[in-house]
Amino acid sequence: MDKLPQKIAIQPRLFSIEEPPKPKGPALLAYGFRPFFILACLWSMLAMGMWLMILYGPLNSTESLPSSWWHGHEMLFGFVAAAASGFLLTAVTNWTQSQPLRGIPLLSLALLWSAGRLLMWWTPPEAFFWLASVIDLSFLLALAGIITLPVVRTRMYHQGVFPALILLLWFANLLFHLEWLGITQETAVVGMRLGINSMVWLIVVFGGRMLPAFTQNAFANLDHKPQIRTWPLIETLAHGSLVAVCIGDILFLDYWATGLVFILTACIHAIRLAGWKPMQTIRHPIVWVLHLGYAWIVIGFLLRALAVLTDWMMPSTAFHAITVGGFGVLILGIMTRVTLAHTGRPLQLDITTSSLFLLMALNVPLRLGFVPFDYGWAVSLSGVVWVLVFLIFSLKFLPFLVRPRVDGRPG
Repeated sequence: MDKLPQKIAIQPRLFSIEEPPKPKGPALLAYGFRPFFILACLWSMLAMGMWLMILYGPLNSTESLPSSWWHGHEMLFGFVAAAASGFLLTAVTNWTQSQPLRGIPLLSLALLWSAGRLLMWWTPPEAFFWLASVIDLSFLLALAGIITLPVVRTRMYHQGVFPALILLLWFANLLFHLEWLGITQETAVVGMRLGINSMVWLIVVFGGRMLPAFTQNAFANLDHKPQIRTWPLIETLAHGSLVAVCIGDILFLDYWATGLVFILTACIHAIRLAGWKPMQTIRHPIVWVLHLGYAWIVIGFLLRALAVLTDWMMPSTAFHAITVGGFGVLILGIMTRVTLAHTGRPLQLDITTSSLFLLMALNVPLRLGFVPFDYGWAVSLSGVVWVLVFLIFSLKFLPFLVRPRVDGRPG
């Protein structure tokens, strides 16, 4: 059997860390994943609920932003950014064996994110739009700085890919704000696309480091273990394809050549995923949910190609395959795994959590309109299902996030 690269084999340390001194203060502020997973869950429900109310009239859209802009911005730079922050504040700390951000500094970062959400909805008078932009943009800069410090301090510069991707996400947000402030023209859409690509790239890095190891661990008790494979060429092409996608979305948007790039990108990542043996993880929901999220990213690139090269698919529909399917499913799986592991609980799921994974998976084709009834009703029902999934998830997991670890260890 082929051996996994050494760097993959050691990555499960994310969930097995050396024990630092027990911190003082509330458990909520003991580790970055705690407040930011809570914020991600709450904002995913609130922002989606507000979007549905805007669509059907009970709620007026913010006067400063088109409603579709606000919805896209807040789901990406609000919900997804909060979930990514919780993961990165935990992962980079553990990979560099550094002290976590906690207490008042962690609270300040969470409040900065929250202030951005408030100001992007309720903006000051037009002359002060810049204030909302500065505060919203400051969060990602602060996050990049915070996760850069342990990388530099420990000289583990290969972990620098994470702050680099957060800075790319910040640049995408900057493009959005520049058009909102009237400084540029037609950069908001480019910024949204670049932001989505930045998060896909983060998932690509995470997938290469963690998914083979998680899958191999799931097979540990089998007599005949499936052969997990990784190929150096495919790993290189996986990252190179994202460079090409970003360049295409910045310079060419929906030019026909970008459609070919999307097809090639989908093929590369499909081969990568196939080597990780996703079909063999069906009895392990905490693993297959991550494979499924990655698969929706592959499908999303195929649908993006279809939208560029034909009239059969709207670009917004293709993007929702990536955002609802890729981001939504993966975030649900990652938050579950990190919360259980870092609160001292076994990585075993009950029927409720497994059902939430399945429900979110079934929600993706509903949002894409791949159903035999009206598209508008399908989109609305998908929004309701989204809120329901995160509501049930919150009721089950948020109590874990505000209480100390059950094993008495810090974290």
